[in-house]
Amino acid sequence: MRRSIKSPPMKKTILVVEDFASIRDFVCEILQRKGYDTVGAANGTHAYQLLAGKPEVNLVLTDYNMPDCTGFELLQKIKANPSIANVPVVFLTTESNPDKMRAAKEAGLSAWIKKPYRAEMFFSQIEHALNNG
Repeated sequence: MRRSIKSPPMKKTILVVEDFASIRDFVCEILQRKGYDTVGAANGTHAYQLLAGKPEVNLVLTDYNMPDCTGFELLQKIKANPSIANVPVVFLTTESNPDKMRAAKEAGLSAWIKKPYRAEMFFSQIEHALNNG
């Protein structure tokens, strides 16, 4: 009887976009502990440049309120580019304006995680976005 050898699942790469380095480093660290690869960016403009050059990014986890290019502007740029439009985008933010939340959903946002967050909810939202786009 032959046994099929299952290859381990490919590691997923998450682009973490946060203008505060300490928060960005913390989020990257907790994601790495869960087995994800991470790439960090300090703002939406840098994130978009990285994403355009890194087709292996599986999800973008971004703050909403950032200087230079907000998370919403980044979301719009990603969804307007056919080569990366299928990459799920998740907001991790203190922002709670219902109009902004509605506009982001309409623009293609996969999930909105409010800071502070519970770890279980955080990881379930990340997994759901990775599995469902």
